[in-house]
Amino acid sequence: MSLELKVIPPVQLIISAGLMFSLTKYLPHYHFNLSISLPLIVLLILVASLIGTLALYDFRKHKTTFHPHTPEKTSTIVDSGVFAYSRNPMYISLLLVLIALGIYLQNYSSFIIIPLFIWYITRFQIIPEERMLDKLFSNDYQAYCQKVRRWF
Repeated sequence: MSLELKVIPPVQLIISAGLMFSLTKYLPHYHFNLSISLPLIVLLILVASLIGTLALYDFRKHKTTFHPHTPEKTSTIVDSGVFAYSRNPMYISLLLVLIALGIYLQNYSSFIIIPLFIWYITRFQIIPEERMLDKLFSNDYQAYCQKVRRWF
């Protein structure tokens, strides 16, 4: 079973960021000022980095793949660490980076891209991953899904 998403999530992040910059450039009248933007951006980037690093650590600890194109090589369900709170912490970290970018750009129009990113990653990456995990670990994966939400 191959994934429907052919472009890996970090590249999707870059594409989304480019779209956010473009919207800001072409729709400058949607600008806003946020006085605490720098501390908020730093906090979001730090939290995103922490979540992403912990997710990679959990994959490594369980000796299974984290590569988004090869979910069929998964050797076990990672359900501890940050995966005890979200089935997709790495995608949450990418989402937090986009939110930080939107705050940095200080333009309401840039935030339009965020729900599109969530939809796209869910539809073309997460759902195919879930189908593969269900195929590989049916009962265990179903039990995990009952305990832990997809995004938050």
